[in-house]
Amino acid sequence: MKKLFLLLILSLISSVASAFQVSQASRPLAEIVLPAKSHQTVRYAAEELQRWIAEITGATLPLVEKQDPSKKQIVLALKPAQFAADVKKLTGNDGYAVRKKGKTLYLIASCPKGILNAVYKMLFKNTDIIWARPNEKDGTFFSKDPDLKLKETNYIDIPVYVVRGFMMVPVTDASAIWQARNGSNWDELRINVPLKLKLSSVLEVGGGHNLVQTYITEKKYYKDHPDFFPLRKGKRMRPSEDRTYTQLCFTNREMIKEFIRLLDERIKRNPNYETYRVMIEDNYNVCECPECSKPIKLADGKTITVKHPAFQSTRFFLFLNQLARFMKKNYPGKRILTFAYFFTEIPPLCPVESNIDISFCPIYKDSKRTMVDPLNKRTYEKFRAWVKVTPNVTMREYYGLTPAYPRPIDVIAFADLAYANKFGVKRTYSELYSDYNKDKINGVAIWDANVMYFWVLVQASWNPYLDVKEMRREFLDRVFRDGADDMEEYYRVMEERWFKTHPNSVYHDEAVANWGMNVVMADLEKKCRSILERAGRKIQEPKAKKLYQAIRNNFESNIKYIKDMKLQAVKTASVPVFDPEFKTGGWEKAIMENRFYDSSRLKSLSHKTEIRALYDDQNLYIGVKCIHPTPAKMKYRAYQKGNTFPHGEGFEVFLSGVWNGKEHYAQMVFDPSNNRYSGMSAVPGWKSQVKITKTGWSGMLTVPWKGLGFNPAEENSLKGAFIRQYRVAPRVGDAPSIAGQLFLARRHRPATFCTIELKEEN
Repeated sequence: MKKLFLLLILSLISSVASAFQVSQASRPLAEIVLPAKSHQTVRYAAEELQRWIAEITGATLPLVEKQDPSKKQIVLALKPAQFAADVKKLTGNDGYAVRKKGKTLYLIASCPKGILNAVYKMLFKNTDIIWARPNEKDGTFFSKDPDLKLKETNYIDIPVYVVRGFMMVPVTDASAIWQARNGSNWDELRINVPLKLKLSSVLEVGGGHNLVQTYITEKKYYKDHPDFFPLRKGKRMRPSEDRTYTQLCFTNREMIKEFIRLLDERIKRNPNYETYRVMIEDNYNVCECPECSKPIKLADGKTITVKHPAFQSTRFFLFLNQLARFMKKNYPGKRILTFAYFFTEIPPLCPVESNIDISFCPIYKDSKRTMVDPLNKRTYEKFRAWVKVTPNVTMREYYGLTPAYPRPIDVIAFADLAYANKFGVKRTYSELYSDYNKDKINGVAIWDANVMYFWVLVQASWNPYLDVKEMRREFLDRVFRDGADDMEEYYRVMEERWFKTHPNSVYHDEAVANWGMNVVMADLEKKCRSILERAGRKIQEPKAKKLYQAIRNNFESNIKYIKDMKLQAVKTASVPVFDPEFKTGGWEKAIMENRFYDSSRLKSLSHKTEIRALYDDQNLYIGVKCIHPTPAKMKYRAYQKGNTFPHGEGFEVFLSGVWNGKEHYAQMVFDPSNNRYSGMSAVPGWKSQVKITKTGWSGMLTVPWKGLGFNPAEENSLKGAFIRQYRVAPRVGDAPSIAGQLFLARRHRPATFCTIELKEEN
């Protein structure tokens, strides 16, 4: 016992001895050494250190140019000779070390970005500051300490991932700064933006999908060189014919020659960059010309045909390898970054040049499960295949594309990044919504719901071997303090339910579906509200209170929305007559609903859509009015006999529920030509009537109760989903580009369906 007590005393003495006090009673006790010709990132780091110490203590530490061992100083040291062992470990990365020697505290790094990381992470370790969200005013939390002592003054911290960051949508300065303060070194700021250079962010030229959007553009090349573009269905396709553009004719020698010339120009315009992006477009629109479709002979003598799963990937990398060899010869050391995505998610069967980096995009992965989960077999197999082909793999994820619902994606990210790192993967970035409101993205609401998960997520790429639960608790303690236990319980209840629900989770999950399945239908509303109310009574700090209220408002507004998700069907005494305007023929008493949403853009549907419902003892009647800005240009098929799923314009109806002890489900679709599709367990005898109008088209669906097994005399409600679809691109033969759902209900997801309430009269 005496020995233990002695060890505790010695530890306390050691801690006091190593502590570096920077202020006393809000007066500065130290200086920050910043040589006159310091790199702009080092200068920015010194300014940030000075600023945040002043915010915390009230004391502004002077910036001086020269080091003086007789004074108490903080030195921002790039490759200092007296710490050679640390410098050796830090070479090739942007980690840092903190060392106290005499009166001097050294922040050590091998590059300017490392110094900036040292400032932020040293402050995080030695104070309770947390940059919780990109909204600096309301999202930065810390306690005042006029007598600040830095106690963690002897350690080294090297990131596991050498490239770390987020493609934040939309990109803002605040987002980039928030990333830097939390240890990221990759952001979406454009090249040569002053802030990007000040932050010493990773420099890559080229943006995202860029084959025809940046290099071989339609405007510049299609008129004289249509052969540069893919031959599809017997003609050369214009990129503008599809919302996601096209690929190129990867075997066209003149196109390849021109592409190399353009790449050469780009490198010459941006000579200081290491990586140049050449990224496939966001589709499968590959070329079908005879040369592109010709069997490929591999180095081992084997031949693969166009039917082989790796054929299109191999065709692309045979093209890309030519660019890579040009760069090796003319710009040694420079690299190409490309996607492993869609048809290139499968590794090619040809070699991949060593100066090509692969951005692996698990677009089909279930985000609710880790990469090694059997349900993510496809992603797992593609990843394992790629790391066998090349060591130059980047994990390019979608973790941050989450709805305004608390989705615990951080725990998945930690597991995935730790697993990938075991195979030598050291680069990662993910898409993430910005903490910013814009027409297409309600970013602030998304952050309100996910602020803890997003903050923990950004820590994962620095070190995915940390304990994710400990990181969450760190967040909760620093932000909510006395309310941390209750907020932890709230997130725990939500998380446990989210992982139990069967539907998978993808990057475009809808908030409404999640709130409906995981809270309302799970009967957790009262429990969650009770926990939040208890937390609210304990959280006192103004900014924490504001964040808490935003979380609470997000909860309440979504619950209210779900409870309002009702389509009221009014009882009619006579069979309604189909009136395309739904003003006569019995439709006068129907209640119109028009809350259709484009879930891919998280906003109201641009093509206005109205729905009404009536019923009698024999049938349910659904009336839909589909507005189109240019009715003459609506895209839909001519009438075809048989069970034909509409392409282009169309309307889809799902009905479901449990009655008579049996689960029922039905899918029925029709279009302006009255092409009809009876899907899973469609109701026998359903009918549809349609008419093209001056403003678009209208339709009336008649569903016999008998075929559905439903008795309106015994039941007063059922569930339904109603989906308007239409194309914005010219071609008719493809799947619809836009789908607008009433109340954001999802296809084939009964848990997301709205209530159809049977009402005696209006």
